[in-house]
Amino acid sequence: MKAKIPHFETMEERDLNYIKMIDAGDKLVVNNCSFGYISRRIVFYLLNLHIKKRHAYFVRAGTASETSYKSDGSLSEKGVDYAKKMTETLLKHRESERQAQIALDGVAHELKPLTVWTSTRRRTVETARFLHAAGFRIRQRSQMSQLNPGVCEKMSERRIREKFPEEVAKHEADPYHHRYPRAESYHDLAVRLEPIILELEREQNDLLIIAHESVLRVLYGYLMACNAPDIPTLSFPRNEIIEIVPASYDNKAKRINIGDLPPEMIPSSPEGIKIPVPPSGAMTPVTIGDPRSGAQSPVEGARTPLQSRSPELGQGTHLLVERALRGA
Repeated sequence: MKAKIPHFETMEERDLNYIKMIDAGDKLVVNNCSFGYISRRIVFYLLNLHIKKRHAYFVRAGTASETSYKSDGSLSEKGVDYAKKMTETLLKHRESERQAQIALDGVAHELKPLTVWTSTRRRTVETARFLHAAGFRIRQRSQMSQLNPGVCEKMSERRIREKFPEEVAKHEADPYHHRYPRAESYHDLAVRLEPIILELEREQNDLLIIAHESVLRVLYGYLMACNAPDIPTLSFPRNEIIEIVPASYDNKAKRINIGDLPPEMIPSSPEGIKIPVPPSGAMTPVTIGDPRSGAQSPVEGARTPLQSRSPELGQGTHLLVERALRGA
């Protein structure tokens, strides 16, 4: 150590409060116990981290025969066809990546086991039916249910503006934290997803998450260090699987196209006022801008900005830390 860093000194100040992580989680030293809420949450978060390579895949659930929040409809005929094509595309992509790795290294490689998470909603569970038939492990997670739209469910934008003009103004000012009457905000959803985020960090196998677009927005925003106000504008067309490869210092995202889907199934779903549905196949950059300018979506080769890891720079607010700061 002294040869590499001549002036290195080990921290041994017993009177200070500090957390020391050694060898990427091999050892964690917590000095003094007079920590507050935030420090204790940070320790719990660090205990769940690891740097082993794995792949996370995000995909939307298929379309259902009944689309309201209160109903729990089964997949429509087109939804079943989508589930089959999504499964075939994903398995083909994983095998092609394995073959590419063999060609690169010259030695045989086995794919990591793939775990599938869905919400408890019927259409997400049924979207995984072909994966279940192929022998993959399916886990249902109640926390991954979609954002509750409250009293505005099935209302047109015009009707919402007429009935709740003050709420619309609040939503446009802060789409991440605002909630309509009897509804959830994206911040509420992020708090609900905290156990999922921690388990996602702890997971060492490859992971496929099948969920509603609102859930994918929050999880993608966390992994790719997006600003909180931009999370409601992230777009996930149904004809794409988003692959994220977590790494030590930045995460890389890319798209996997699902072919031969009906055009009406592809556009992402609008979640709030003034968020347009992009045209079929639209791809917009993930660079952060004005959230009111339109929908953003993950792009090929996107990486988490390194500077966004630092709260002092004002970017990439960490969802877990933000919850602690707000006393949620």
